Amino acid sequence: MDMKFILASASPRRRELLKAIVPDFECSVPDFDESTVKITDAKQRTLVLSREKCRTVAAGYADKNAVVIASDTVVDLNGKILEKPKDTADAYNMIKSLSDNTHMVHTAVSVCCRGIIYSFVDTTKVYVDYIDDETIKRYVLTDEPYDKAGGYAIQGFMSGYISKIHGNYHTVVGLPVAKLNKLLKIIKAI
Repeated sequence: MDMKFILASASPRRRELLKAIVPDFECSVPDFDESTVKITDAKQRTLVLSREKCRTVAAGYADKNAVVIASDTVVDLNGKILEKPKDTADAYNMIKSLSDNTHMVHTAVSVCCRGIIYSFVDTTKVYVDYIDDETIKRYVLTDEPYDKAGGYAIQGFMSGYISKIHGNYHTVVGLPVAKLNKLLKIIKAI
């Protein structure tokens, strides 16, 4: 039986990563208000958000062969969740707080297959070198920070300042594909 895959995301980075293991899928952006989730624990919050995004999109598919994949990523700086920046001041403060520091990136993935939702959270520790104020000020005037948790993409501007990571690079990008591939095989979706 052929499965129909749906990525519950508008993220071009997640689309690109998913193609590595599922070449044919469609995208459906979840109609879910993230502000309704009041959880302050970073790992728990990202897990609940990925599950709710998955559940929301899966509700629109009556097809038993539909496999919905949803993901959520949060940046955790010493227990404080860094969301997507609201404005340039917020983006500046985020990058300034990440400069010359370490933080955790948690990405949760939820998969709805045959009516059951399976989820996991993967965490990577990120080490950021010092970034001077002028560089941060120039960066926050670009478009890059504003659709990303923590105000950065590991493959973008910050690639020049991340000295090392402990964990999975793809977790920081937003979709740990190796772990997702294992889960899809375990649940016999692929």
